[in-house]
Amino acid sequence: MKTLLLNVDGMSCGRCKTKIEDNFKGEQSIDEVNVSLESKTVKIKGSDSLSMMGLKTQIEELGFSVTGMKKVD
Repeated sequence: MKTLLLNVDGMSCGRCKTKIEDNFKGEQSIDEVNVSLESKTVKIKGSDSLSMMGLKTQIEELGFSVTGMKKVD
């Protein structure tokens, strides 16, 4: 299992949070998505096949800006 943390600008409300969470629902490679409006982060847990660049692209296609990414334990 892999956990990725993305710094995301442009999230300001519950609707933003729901938009991101709903985008990843049902994806086989993703087990959990946690959006924090306070810290402006999205933490995604899933299979080792998760692609940081793929996740970045998906979030940016929703209208947000990914300013940083890292793998966390």
